[in-house]
Amino acid sequence: MKNNKLLVVADDLTGANDTGVMFAESGFATILETNIDSLDKIDISKGDIFSVSTDSRAIGAKAEHKTYQVIRQGIGKEINQLYLKIDSTMRGSVHYQIKGALKAWKNLYHNAKAVICSAYPAMGRTIENGHLYVNGIPVNETPSGKDAICPVDSSYLPDLLPEAIHLQCLTIGELISKINSTDSEQIIIDAKTEDDLSIIAHVINQLGNHIIPVGSAGLAAHLKKHQKQVVTKETDLGRALILVTSIHETSQIQVDQYISTVGAKSIVFNPSPSQLINHELSNEALLLQFKALIHSSSENVIIRANPAKIMNHDFGSIHIVARKIAEYLAELGIYALNNEQFDSLILFGGDGAAMLLNKMNISEMNVLYAIVPGVPLCRIDNGQYKGLKVMTKSGGFGNKNLLNDILD
Repeated sequence: MKNNKLLVVADDLTGANDTGVMFAESGFATILETNIDSLDKIDISKGDIFSVSTDSRAIGAKAEHKTYQVIRQGIGKEINQLYLKIDSTMRGSVHYQIKGALKAWKNLYHNAKAVICSAYPAMGRTIENGHLYVNGIPVNETPSGKDAICPVDSSYLPDLLPEAIHLQCLTIGELISKINSTDSEQIIIDAKTEDDLSIIAHVINQLGNHIIPVGSAGLAAHLKKHQKQVVTKETDLGRALILVTSIHETSQIQVDQYISTVGAKSIVFNPSPSQLINHELSNEALLLQFKALIHSSSENVIIRANPAKIMNHDFGSIHIVARKIAEYLAELGIYALNNEQFDSLILFGGDGAAMLLNKMNISEMNVLYAIVPGVPLCRIDNGQYKGLKVMTKSGGFGNKNLLNDILD
């Protein structure tokens, strides 16, 4: 990565954070903007990397304009490098995000092209002969591919991105030649190993800023060119508030593992999703129960509910239901923060994370480092919650011991 300002545009908050942290760990001053409105207010002199979420994964074709809009805002702030962060398993509106990014970037570079590689070999995501695999299984056959909100219909990336061409991972020189010579503006490249990602990163760096790298945190990790400064890490998180709004089974398993082992003394508030969706009827009773629980001890507090298990509702799609429940859980989270003392905040699920931070009136945080691989630690540096450490994690990320590893 050249020594310029870079904008990371992700389709959810956890993605913006887990990609931003790749640059933070190389000593680049990295700031997470929690929503697109805050991008207009940034002081460009405060950081090297600015990472923002468009919250567009589940909105289909509307993601094109939303992505275009936020990148144009970045260009207006004289940002001249771009990283488009997509889901490593290709969930959601990736096709439209790329279209919006290219449309916007052409306002700065008329010859803009997108080099696409969502692979993350360290996390089991590989691209081989144009097919995306998760731990060796075609993505559409995995839990991520069968996601209730954003399923992936095919493992073959040209099916998902019909305007793109596909290339094998060749030598740096061969890839540069093929990318320069093609009329296509979208180029998918295979990556089975970290060495493959390193080759792709070198290609992007040599081609210049008109190239939009499109990938997960895996590719971002290889775009770091030098260590600006040594990052000091501390691991004392103090008392934690843990908010779990993800519908992904992985997050629920991680919480179960924690409370059945090292977190056995934790306070766990697990309201029924059916209560939460009927918030107007249940809110007063839920708050009374929650208040009694959080005042009962000084242990960590876990707020969780699984929207996928809701029964007998007529509120529409699972996406709408999940967002409603995430909002109600975020209300419980803000109640806890305002009525008890917490040193750290751990957020599983992008929707709930964004909603809680919005209720806290947090527009930006400093991204410091990964507390464990894939889980960034941020710090709030102003306002009512100044000094609070915040960690975010996407719903499907990590093994069953991840929460233990964070808190043990």
